[in-house]
Amino acid sequence: MTETETDTEAETTTIDGDEYVAVAGTDEIPDGRGIAVDVGGIEVAVFNADGEFYAIGNRCAHQRAPLCQAGSEKINADHTWTKTRGRVDAEECTVSCPWHLWKFDLETGLNEASGKRVASFDAAERDGTVYVHI
Repeated sequence: MTETETDTEAETTTIDGDEYVAVAGTDEIPDGRGIAVDVGGIEVAVFNADGEFYAIGNRCAHQRAPLCQAGSEKINADHTWTKTRGRVDAEECTVSCPWHLWKFDLETGLNEASGKRVASFDAAERDGTVYVHI
């Protein structure tokens, strides 16, 4: 897992009148993957889905698994290991939790099956930098 931390001195920019915080370079988030960042004390997962960037709460609403680890080769016990455990689906605009495969909408944070959701945040890319608005 790649983790990036932002602090009170983090680079910010104004987009459509709102202040966004720089969280990563676009090259730091491979297509189909995510990273965990701290934005103002909030743990956020930022995902790259075919060059579109999305930000949602990093902890699954089911059992608090780190959503940023979707697609990791080994994320918990050996008996549950697979190379495709959880993933980002750009076509559906979703991420599947790496522990129990709960699927969350990357725009709304909603898991349709349970009605539960994780927080969702606005994300934007400008000049090779990914920004998040809390």
